[in-house]
Amino acid sequence: MSLLKTIKGLVVCLVMTTTFSAVACAYPYEYGLELVKIEYSPIITGMDFKEAIAKNACFCISDLDCNGWLEFTIAKQDAEGRYRDIQCYEYDSDCADVLRPLEIRPPEAGFSPRVMYMPGENKLTAYRHRDEKQGEERYYHVDTTYRQGGEYTVARQVINKSNNMLFTYLTAMEKGVISESASNPGMLTYTPKLYMDANGKEISKDAFDKAADNYITNTEKVEATFLWIPVAELEKALGLGVDETWETLQKSWQGFRFGNDPQGKNPNELE
Repeated sequence: MSLLKTIKGLVVCLVMTTTFSAVACAYPYEYGLELVKIEYSPIITGMDFKEAIAKNACFCISDLDCNGWLEFTIAKQDAEGRYRDIQCYEYDSDCADVLRPLEIRPPEAGFSPRVMYMPGENKLTAYRHRDEKQGEERYYHVDTTYRQGGEYTVARQVINKSNNMLFTYLTAMEKGVISESASNPGMLTYTPKLYMDANGKEISKDAFDKAADNYITNTEKVEATFLWIPVAELEKALGLGVDETWETLQKSWQGFRFGNDPQGKNPNELE
C-alpha cells in the first residue's frame, strides 16, 4: 500500500470519529490532513456542480494567512463575466466543523474584490508583515474593475484574512471612460480621467499607483501565486474516485506560493 493511501486511510477513519477535531488541532501543519478534510467535506460532496459550471466556476487551495488551516475558495463569474462572486471556506480552528464559510467584509465603497482573472496560474502582489509577538500577517493587492455604461472604475484594494474573516480595504480609485477609437473604427479605447483616494478626494496618478504599497507600513513586498482549477475538473475527478479527487486538490495546493516560503510553514518560526 502506498504512503499516500495509508495517510488517507488513517485520516478517513479519523473523520468518522468524534476525536478527529482534537487530532486535527494538534497537527495543524500537516497539509495532507487538511486536504483530506476538504476532500470529504459536504462543501465538495454536496456541491451544485451544474450551477457552478454554468458560471465557469474555478477553485483554489491556499493558506492566505499562514495559520496552517487551508482555505478552499470558489470563484464564479458574475453577470459581467468577472470573478467577483466568491466564497471562501476554512476548517474551523475551534474544532467545531469540518469546513465553514469565511465572512467577507467589503471595503467602504462596497466594491467586491475580484480574486482571480482566468483559470490557471494567477499572480498577485502581496505583502508580509512580521512581528516577534504576533507572528506573520499577509496582505494581497487586488485591482477590480466595474463598468457602468461607458464609465469604468478601477478599485485598488488590499485583502487581509484575520479571525475567520476576509477583510477588503479600498485604497484608491481610478475613473475613466470608454469611447470608440478614432484611429481604429469599431474598436473601443479606455481613457483614465480621474484618480481618487478611498474617501473620494482627488489624487495624482503616482499616488494611485502607490496606494496599495503605501497602505500598510513596514512590510516586505513579495509575489503570491494561486492555481485556479475549473470546478468541472473537480466534478470529473469526483466521478473517477477519491485518489483522483485528492490529486486534483493537491495540484492546486502545490501551485500556491507566497514568496519563496514552502507550504505549511509555521508562522511562529520567524527567520
